[in-house]
Amino acid sequence: MTSRPRQLIDFGLLYLLFLLARPLPRGFMLAIGRGIGTFVWKVVGFRRQVVMDNLRHAFGAEMDEPALRELAHSFYRNLGMTLMEFLAFPGMKETDFVELVAMNGKEHFLRLVEKGGGALLVSGHFGNWEMMGARVAAEGQKVSFIVKEQTNSRVDRIQNDIRHKAGIGTIRAGGASIREMIRALRKKELIGLVGDQDGGPEGYFTEFLGRQASVFRGTAYFAWKLKVPIITGFIFRQPDGSHLMEIDAPFAAEPDWDEETAVARLTEIHVKRLEAAVRKAPDQYFWLHRRWKTRPPGE
Repeated sequence: MTSRPRQLIDFGLLYLLFLLARPLPRGFMLAIGRGIGTFVWKVVGFRRQVVMDNLRHAFGAEMDEPALRELAHSFYRNLGMTLMEFLAFPGMKETDFVELVAMNGKEHFLRLVEKGGGALLVSGHFGNWEMMGARVAAEGQKVSFIVKEQTNSRVDRIQNDIRHKAGIGTIRAGGASIREMIRALRKKELIGLVGDQDGGPEGYFTEFLGRQASVFRGTAYFAWKLKVPIITGFIFRQPDGSHLMEIDAPFAAEPDWDEETAVARLTEIHVKRLEAAVRKAPDQYFWLHRRWKTRPPGE
């Protein structure tokens, strides 16, 4: 567990960036984000080896070492911009999100809502995934993210305050989350999940970027258990600094599937869709995760 002095330092740095992000013109704010990313990559070296190991396993057969290092640098720059954008959310209006993020495929969730129910909106730690929730909310569609409680309570509080001010609801991951999800779905809400962290020994193993990866079963299990469809969506940063959100066609468990069949088939679909997004813009994926930490039995 992180020490109290370290928690205070982390919160202080985050709050300083929060105060800095709001009044700055967008171009300056993004430039600062890129600078932060470069500093962390070149000087701090935070999880540099994890990032490089992930990239070598995913793209080592296609890229040489200098290209992989340039990709890693671009990732850190993207992450810095994503952080600054997120911290600037409270100063943005709904119209700002609409202008900043073009959306393809919104008819998929609108059609489901019109039929009388909600859906699971599944993505990954890709692009500015928080921006995706804010853009959906700006469309007039209620959306709530499943969120884990951060060990740093001050950071946890500021993150969720920012989400709420951008129109994103939150549901705490844990024992009571199922009941809250059911209530939200009955209100025709979308439930946002990022299902791409290591799922541990109990996860479902499927191929992701050329390696077997453990995936949390919860996303597919919820869809099967609650009898709701899954919509996948991914947001791509564009060269001009704007974003493009791509929402894919929904899919759902067949009525005759048992739990294991549903977990296997639904998980494989959303993982393959995430992989396609990562291959399209690899510097926009969150390579800091030890994504392949858990290995299949016997490996």
